[in-house]
Amino acid sequence: MATIIFLLSFVLLTFYLTSITALYFLPLWIVLSYGLAFVVVLLFYMLNFPLVLILPAKHPYKAYLMKSISRLLNRFILGLKVEVTGIKHIPMTGPLVVYANHKSYTDGFSVLDFFPRPLTLAPKKSVLSIPLLKGWLRAYDVFPINRSNPRETAKDLDKAVETVKNGHALIIFPEGQIKNRLKDEVEAMKPGAFKVALRAEAQILIIRLDGNDLVRKRFPWKRSYRKLTILEPIAYDVYKDMTTQELSQFVMDKINFKEN
Repeated sequence: MATIIFLLSFVLLTFYLTSITALYFLPLWIVLSYGLAFVVVLLFYMLNFPLVLILPAKHPYKAYLMKSISRLLNRFILGLKVEVTGIKHIPMTGPLVVYANHKSYTDGFSVLDFFPRPLTLAPKKSVLSIPLLKGWLRAYDVFPINRSNPRETAKDLDKAVETVKNGHALIIFPEGQIKNRLKDEVEAMKPGAFKVALRAEAQILIIRLDGNDLVRKRFPWKRSYRKLTILEPIAYDVYKDMTTQELSQFVMDKINFKEN
């Protein structure tokens, strides 16, 4: 939907601006219309804001809105081409926590683009200080991470556990922050990130991200590529007796292991 609105707005604005001026202004109107078309999409999402606040966090329409804007950003703003393997491994029902390595700030968009069930996020607490975005994300029952205040994060953990138990899948990047973008292997994970899965008695789904990671240095002129590999889900019974430290090592080994 977001992509259709964007393309229609882009074509119509370019046609209109060209029709009221000389044809040699066309390159200028193409660039201007590209930006204005994205503004139109944002206005459409603002019109949906009251509905987002009213509907349940995992409502299909809300999930569709997130998927739709992620697809638009990937293809027409970030220039990100995503290849996905293993979609069949995604459990469609039940408590689910997704863990993935963190390569860039575009990782969330990469996953939301294809994920077939409602998925919420674990953003940094600072993101929730942005006006409007705070209300939008809260409406999706996100799990905010405050690295400077572990006690506050612990309070939000209880809500995150309930969110997962209610069937709203949650994705966490357990490295804690983006480190060593140019290295493929994960070197460390935050054990605390695995408390959600343990307490919610959820299945764990591991996603490995490979490919170009410095999108911020490449867009909008150079295309970036990302490969997402979805591993088979891990049942709660498999890891229920592990400590969070053991579980973090277990997941890290799974992400780092690549079959020849």
